[in-house]
Amino acid sequence: MSLKEIFCQDKAIDSLQRACGAGRMAHAYLFSGDDGVGKFTTARAWAKMLLCEDKQMIGDDPAFTDSCGVCHSCQLFESGGHPDFRPIYKELVQFTKNGKNKKTPVDMPIDVIREFLIDKVANRPTQGKFVVYVMDEAEKVNAASQNALLKILEEPPSYCVIILLCSRLDKMLPTTLSRCQLIRFGQVAEGRIIERLTAEGIDRTEAVFWARFSQGSLGRAIAWAQLEIKDTTAYALKTELIEKIVFLELTDAIDVAEWMGKTAKKIAAAWMSSSDNVSTTDITRRAQKGLIRMIACLFNDVMRAASDASAMQVNHDQQGCISALTQKIDIETAAQNVELCYRMHHWVDSSVNEKLIFEQLLLNLSNSDILLGS
Repeated sequence: MSLKEIFCQDKAIDSLQRACGAGRMAHAYLFSGDDGVGKFTTARAWAKMLLCEDKQMIGDDPAFTDSCGVCHSCQLFESGGHPDFRPIYKELVQFTKNGKNKKTPVDMPIDVIREFLIDKVANRPTQGKFVVYVMDEAEKVNAASQNALLKILEEPPSYCVIILLCSRLDKMLPTTLSRCQLIRFGQVAEGRIIERLTAEGIDRTEAVFWARFSQGSLGRAIAWAQLEIKDTTAYALKTELIEKIVFLELTDAIDVAEWMGKTAKKIAAAWMSSSDNVSTTDITRRAQKGLIRMIACLFNDVMRAASDASAMQVNHDQQGCISALTQKIDIETAAQNVELCYRMHHWVDSSVNEKLIFEQLLLNLSNSDILLGS
């Protein structure tokens, strides 16, 4: 993919192009934005342009250039074999000196940073003027590892371009931020996400749900919509979950919590089956938080419906459920339930037992006086 093919990130790309055209290109960038909004796609396209042997002008501004797509460098890049493009991700831990048979951890291993960036950064380009490093999930680099990166971020070789991809700026040390040029990435427009999903064969009604559920993250929408689960789909599970929550009674809470636990495992297993050496903890958390977010979206829909019947609904496909729940609870209760859902998100990130999380959530949603914690 080239820069001109990337959509909804014009501001980020314009910032990169203007600095490059003015001869003020940084050697260390931090691309910040939600997961799935195009940070890695843009980093690849930017690297492809920097490495291109016959850059092409975009529009009428000679400072705005893109890769040609046909030179030897572009062909190498698209084949995945360009020696001067070096993505760094935590799954590389198995290729470190002492990483044989190691499972991918939650945080970025220091061995990956040291062996694939710090120890390599002095190596000059083999094809052109630059070597481009792109580190995924920079928010999962701990403080000690960020400190190890500081010297390289501050004084990289002139031919070196380092791009950190980050979805949580609050996890980055001020010293790291001060050494990088920050490029912010916004949400992808709902219409573009729907267009992409329907082009992939997703029914439009379902595509609209995933576009709104994903909050502007094309990558997240695609991951859920295309998830291959044995005997069912993520969309069918979502529909069933919403119905269970709307008609939830205290006597059903534990059973529904158990169903959610089994469903989260089913979703996580489907994701893991399509990926190699991924972090089991990461995938499990993604599934758990996804189900909890579906419930949060439902109560957000209730709040919107209560205040404006014409408001956009995430669960536009289950209006009957929204109407039924609107008759049962008021806006204040709906808001409290949304807050509860996001508190459970925090519990997931804190590695609280899955059974406890779902039982706490369902017992509270069923207006139980029985609390398992605060």
